[in-house]
Amino acid sequence: MPRIRKGDRVPSMTLYEALPENRRNILELIADKKAIIFGVPGAYVPGCSKVHLGGFIEKSIQLQFLGFQEIICVAVNDPYVMSAWGNAKGADDKVRMLADPTGSYTKAIGMDIDIPELGGTRSRRYSMATVNGVVKELFMDSPNVKLTCLQTKGIPTYCT
Repeated sequence: MPRIRKGDRVPSMTLYEALPENRRNILELIADKKAIIFGVPGAYVPGCSKVHLGGFIEKSIQLQFLGFQEIICVAVNDPYVMSAWGNAKGADDKVRMLADPTGSYTKAIGMDIDIPELGGTRSRRYSMATVNGVVKELFMDSPNVKLTCLQTKGIPTYCT
């Protein structure tokens, strides 16, 4: 079960944007804003690229019209990978790509899951709408949903 719930404040924790020296406190980023934060198991995972990140990029203008000032993608990856993924998918000024390299933020909100195919601790798929740093809506995969990876010759080739 997630530790974070509707009505909770997002924890004040450091994530990274593009480079290890670009530290961003996630609570400070959203403290005086209406924001969406969504988590995915990993950068470049096909389902995460097409459906999750792709969907938020595609709907970013509509979400801005609804008053959302920040759309933030978080994954347990390094900042270089998150930046490259965002650039490759056209996230630009639409979705901020924040890295949680040790998974500390993901664990703090209770969205961590062990996915051996992706190297261990990763994030469940989730999204939350926040206002002034407080969770107003929270959606996540059910606890029994696992990332499915199809394999070719023992190597994961497609994960959803």
